[in-house]
Parts: sequence; C-alpha cells; structure tokens
Amino acid sequence: MLDAACGTGIVAVDLNEWMLRVGRHCTAREGTTTIEWYQSDITRMPVSDGEFDMVLCQQGLRFFPDKAAALQEMARVLAPGGRLALSVWGRAEKSPHVGIICDVFRDYFGEDSTTIFKVACSLSDPAVLRNLAGDAGFTGISIRSGVKIARHPSPAELLPAYFSAFPVAAQISALPEEERDGMFRCMMTQLVPSTENNGLAVPTENIPQTAEKE
Repeated sequence: MLDAACGTGIVAVDLNEWMLRVGRHCTAREGTTTIEWYQSDITRMPVSDGEFDMVLCQQGLRFFPDKAAALQEMARVLAPGGRLALSVWGRAEKSPHVGIICDVFRDYFGEDSTTIFKVACSLSDPAVLRNLAGDAGFTGISIRSGVKIARHPSPAELLPAYFSAFPVAAQISALPEEERDGMFRCMMTQLVPSTENNGLAVPTENIPQTAEKE
C-alpha cells in the first residue's frame, strides 16, 4: 500500500521533509521496520508503474496544486484492479468550528490568514471529486459524505499544537504571549457550545471516496 501525502505517517510519500522526520522518529521508537519513506512531489513519485495494489490519500488531495495530475500519478502506480481510497473535508458550514477560527484569524491577521480553510474545503462538491477521479481513469467510483464528531480532550493543548502546522504559525508565534493567549481564549470561548466533558466535540463533515483502476 502507498500512503500519498502521508504527513507523519499516522494513517509513505510526502513532500514535507519535517513531516517525514517525525514519521521516521515515531516508527523507529516503536521498532517498526517495514515502512519505506519517500520525499517526493505527488505528481512525480519515485515508484514503478503498477507497483501497488492500493493507494491511500487522507486529506491530502485538497492541497495539491495540480489535483488532476496527482490522481493520474496515483493511477499510474496502481496495478490493474488496484484500489484508491481518499478523503477530503466537506462543507465549512457543516463544520462550525471552521467559521469560528476564521473569524478570529481575520481579526488578528487579516483575510489572507483564512485562505487555508478555503483550500481545505475546496473539494466539498462530490461531483467535482467524481469528475477528477473519472478523468484520471478510475472506475467503480463511490463517494459518501457524513458528519462525524471529532473529540479532543483538551482545547487548551490542542489549539496551539494544531495551528503550529498552519501557514499562519509564524504570525501566531510573533504575537506577544499575552495577546497570543487572548486569541486562544477567544476561540475557546466561542467553541463552548461544542464542548463535552471539558473537551471539544466538534461536528466535522468528511467525504470519503473509493475507486479502482481498470
């Protein structure tokens, strides 16, 4: 199996070397030796035609500049009958925490700081996903959508760590400590309706898609 845009390997090909370093560290610590890690552009993966029987892409497709080329490359590395499984975020309005975060970011850093969320939700139309996969040569395309509750035990710990991977991370770090803490408190106050047992319980729409290569 190939995990495209594997990040730190939680779910392996990724463009971000720092993500891969974390993944290598975690697998080494756990004694796992069966994973091979590749740093690569998703449209030019260093693997042979038909090398894999499955490609997984969890929440990565939405961030690829050339989504069509990425899916074509995934099809190339799959053997005939191989399976594709991917997922993307759904509509922002079905994930209310997105609007809260964007409002706070907009107040502190301006409109450009919310761009990542627009990109993150850019594939929320199932018809767009279906056409992309079909144009790449996939068949048997199945798309579902549903709202799940994402739970996090400690909002105070989650938010700083969550945003450390965002483009706005440097701006957050540059804030005076008091102002930065105030920004996180503002978010947590607005997220109170989505709390459960002192932790976050936020509804999030997710769209999984499966397909196969003929």
